[in-house]
Amino acid sequence: MINKDKKYFTSQCKGKTFFTPQCKGKKYFAPTKLWLYFIITMSVYLLMVFITIPTLNRLANGLDIIDVLPFYDGEYVVRLLEYLESEGRHYYLYKQLPVDMLYPLLYAFTYRKILKHFIDKLNFKRVRWVVFLPHFWRQCLTTWKISASAYRFTAFRHFRIPVLSVLPFFSVC
Repeated sequence: MINKDKKYFTSQCKGKTFFTPQCKGKKYFAPTKLWLYFIITMSVYLLMVFITIPTLNRLANGLDIIDVLPFYDGEYVVRLLEYLESEGRHYYLYKQLPVDMLYPLLYAFTYRKILKHFIDKLNFKRVRWVVFLPHFWRQCLTTWKISASAYRFTAFRHFRIPVLSVLPFFSVC
């Protein structure tokens, strides 16, 4: 409701965390939930930065993995997968890539909730979230192509991999 005397917006639902009759079915998240989402998201990020990525660098004899580099070519990917050998490719497929797929989802969910919380608190108009979808799909496509390359590496090791030369475009966008 608008307070006509003071000319600023006041909300009946400010600070409410459950459905109440005066809020008309709108649910406002408590800041503790937002902190919990943020802590979970950052924990997954720290897991990648301090555990899975250094392990893969060690398995690849110091070669940086694809997720870390902004630019790379098909030859670099083939060399990386050769250095990783079967143990490293297995670790990459079943440890790093699932976390790499989970993190953007958690990131999008968490920061959407945080932005929604502040937009509601500051009474801004709704932001169109469709703008962020192309970046999300580029990240997903890059991860899927890397996983397909690592999974089928022994089958097409000796061939040139034309798909891998397109991957840097998706990682930079």
